[in-house]
Amino acid sequence: MKKKLGFIGITLLLVFAFAQFVVAQNNEQVQEIIIEKEAYDPLIPQMFVFDKENNIFAGLNNADNTVDLIRYDGEKLEIFKSILVDVVAKRHDVEHIYRPKGIAIYENHLVFLASHRDSCYLSVINLTGESVKKLYFAGSADAFSYNSEAKELYVAGETATGYDLIALNTSNGIDKIDLGEAVSLHYRQPRLADEIAKKDPAGVGISSVAILVVFLSLLLLAVIFKSTGKFFISSATKNEKKINVHVAETQKGTSDVSGEVYAAIFTAIHLYNEELHDLENTVLTINKVSRTYSPWSSKIHGLNTYFNNIGYKK
Repeated sequence: MKKKLGFIGITLLLVFAFAQFVVAQNNEQVQEIIIEKEAYDPLIPQMFVFDKENNIFAGLNNADNTVDLIRYDGEKLEIFKSILVDVVAKRHDVEHIYRPKGIAIYENHLVFLASHRDSCYLSVINLTGESVKKLYFAGSADAFSYNSEAKELYVAGETATGYDLIALNTSNGIDKIDLGEAVSLHYRQPRLADEIAKKDPAGVGISSVAILVVFLSLLLLAVIFKSTGKFFISSATKNEKKINVHVAETQKGTSDVSGEVYAAIFTAIHLYNEELHDLENTVLTINKVSRTYSPWSSKIHGLNTYFNNIGYKK
């Protein structure tokens, strides 16, 4: 019995030791994953960053279109520098105003990205707020990232037809990046017309589809017009039949009335209209109107003055 209990105890100790070993291995793997995640700098636009060594915050102020440097002394926050991204006041070209997109701190330097519809720029600033470098790029950009091992800074943006990626060499330091050594990668999403041209270079399929659509449209229009004409014709025929039936019924109802009845009706109507008039006396209301002489209505001025002058000379 004692031997069995001892064997069971040793077995449990071995199982417990093995479990601890497995857990320790998993913890090491988790720590490695966490370290890798911390070392990874994704291309995600950031609004705020913090420098642990200098206790400095940096944030994007979209209301004033500035980048604010904030010092933290353990009790309060104080903005000691505001860097204007672009002038906004009294601007009507809204699509050409640079707006801040992201911010980060690399190698004791503040880096922020600003862009508008057609252009963007990357600005490098030291932690005191002084501008060190500013690089302009064509096209709009939305995010950037830094690869400390490869010593490269990546700027990425989406365009109407694809994506743009610019790789900047930072082997000499963040403050000495140069646009001349930049590598530009452009991805253009193929258009539907290009894909169709690859699949149907002769254009037989497109032509067939176009001809089929035209003929089907004409056939549909012919069916619609024909059905519409039949509908109107049937409606007119029905109305004509109703009118003929009504006229026939009216003539049938009035054929039984004799001429004496009509004569009596007309006589009654005539007598009724005569009774409506009062007796009237015939009175002449013609009055003589006297008109004063006016040379405008004198007929003597309408005669030919030429013959009058001849007769006067004689």
